[in-house]
Amino acid sequence: MTALSAFGVQIRQHRKQRGMSQLDLAYAAGSTSRYISFIETGRSRPGKDIILRISDALNLTPRDSNELLISAGLPIIFSEALLEDEEMTSVRKIIDRVFKKHEPFPAWAIGPGLRFLDSNQAAEKVFPGLVGMPPQTLIDLWCAPSTEVTDEERAYRIYQTLSGLRKEVYYYPHPDIPALINQIEAYAAEIDRPPDMSDDRIMCPTLSVNGQQVRTLSTVMRFDKVVNVTMSEIRIELIFPADDESETILRAL
Repeated sequence: MTALSAFGVQIRQHRKQRGMSQLDLAYAAGSTSRYISFIETGRSRPGKDIILRISDALNLTPRDSNELLISAGLPIIFSEALLEDEEMTSVRKIIDRVFKKHEPFPAWAIGPGLRFLDSNQAAEKVFPGLVGMPPQTLIDLWCAPSTEVTDEERAYRIYQTLSGLRKEVYYYPHPDIPALINQIEAYAAEIDRPPDMSDDRIMCPTLSVNGQQVRTLSTVMRFDKVVNVTMSEIRIELIFPADDESETILRAL
């Protein structure tokens, strides 16, 4: 009953977070509101098929789907691997092709919670050492007081990073992210006045490259039809120059 209660609580939380009634969820999952109610209260033991249909109806990540299966006492169906593992070979090949085509502009493969997994040569020249750096260390380097950035720029960094992680934990939840959010919130508490996040620098971030200011735009690529947890959580971030002068600087690297 403990496992069933935990399962029911998770279903209810996911459903309410998405603004769905039991009837809405039942319709989307091909079930009945009565059965959804029985599942949430622990009166019915769900099978794998209905759990996966509910997960699909709630648009849950593979990680969350695994959590539901575990709560119901069932084995998981989505594996989790390292990027360098054999089962990720086809994914690595795609990432490598994207990286090479994107040169001489920076590109990173990023895992959940600011884990930089891989990069192309341009990215390493712009921000060396990010790949493999612990997220906690990265946050300290990015958000701690520094003579190299103004208080205003530091405030932007802190609130940009905090906003990004809050969105990530909502759409792509990972158990490591809440601790990172707490770490950044401690830095945010040091800011007397939060920055105006509508500033155009948020839409067009400025990078410092060899003492030169480079204006950039970025886009993110994610994998569709994922087959494991790792694949679903990797994003490819591609940086583009926002003007001709910035492109010239990046190409000169």
